[in-house]
Amino acid sequence: MIQQEMLQYQSLDMELARIERDLRKNDNFVKRKQYKAMTQECEETIAKLDAKASDLRNQLAQAQQSVQKITDVIEEHSKEIDGLEDEDELNYLNKKLNEQIMELNSVEKEIRRILREGEEIVKSFDDANAKLPRLVAGYNKCNEEFNRAAAEVKPRVTEIRAQQAELKKAIDPSIFEIYKKIADGGLQPVFVALRDGTRCGGCQMEIPKAVADARFAGKNYMRCEHCGRIIYKKD
Repeated sequence: MIQQEMLQYQSLDMELARIERDLRKNDNFVKRKQYKAMTQECEETIAKLDAKASDLRNQLAQAQQSVQKITDVIEEHSKEIDGLEDEDELNYLNKKLNEQIMELNSVEKEIRRILREGEEIVKSFDDANAKLPRLVAGYNKCNEEFNRAAAEVKPRVTEIRAQQAELKKAIDPSIFEIYKKIADGGLQPVFVALRDGTRCGGCQMEIPKAVADARFAGKNYMRCEHCGRIIYKKD
């Protein structure tokens, strides 16, 4: 037997759903979500830039160490060349010296590349840091406005919850279990009246009279084979 208390409970549940839908359509709710996503993206960008800057600092330190080592070798070869008279040894050291100079040029080129990337990171970092406070302020403003809208409907939500708690005391637990199982699956309304003696009040599909009579036998409700709702006969 589908009780009036069950139908009243369902009606209140649908009102709660409408309140929630309205809140989710609230402009500040939508903007708050957008601001949150942009803020998170900005924070992730800053974190990535920070990690890249740290990597560049390590690269620069290694390059500077390489420069120092190469410079030391060049100075050493230069001193050796000054005291040499043997042409073969002189040619050999000149070759080694030229190799070190070429390597030094390569490392200095790498340092210039690191410094250029560092300048780009600093600019991007400054842009992101300037953007982040604006995003946080936008989120906070929308959040405040949305919370104000939510607070306006809170008394009605509290009232509905209290009414449902009272109604549940009178509802057949087996019927309520059926209701919750279907409703939690996202189908509302769960209980719908039989229309014109042959149609589901939810999906409006026709039900053969013989089928309806057989399924209604001994009770005033049946499951719609089309939409899954519970169809009940009005008294």
